[in-house]
Amino acid sequence: MRFPSIKDVAKELRDINANVENECDVRLQVYDDGAWIVRSGLSDYDQDHHGYWGASNVPGVQGGVVKRFSSTEVARALLEQVKDAYHERG
Repeated sequence: MRFPSIKDVAKELRDINANVENECDVRLQVYDDGAWIVRSGLSDYDQDHHGYWGASNVPGVQGGVVKRFSSTEVARALLEQVKDAYHERG
């Protein structure tokens, strides 16, 4: 199984952070073939339930200011969750 890099996931998280108002839920979805996507917003709209998932949130824009956060730490946590799910499924 090939997983995305922390650096690539962190970049996606920073892009989301700069383009959403207030705190936003994020989910990392990794498929069996190694393809991946970071989904944002309400999970109620996620139609594709395949693969392995990790979930967290990013702060977004508050009062016109992009709130800083450690995208590397959030990416690392998401990847740990995805890898745990992968190993649990066997």
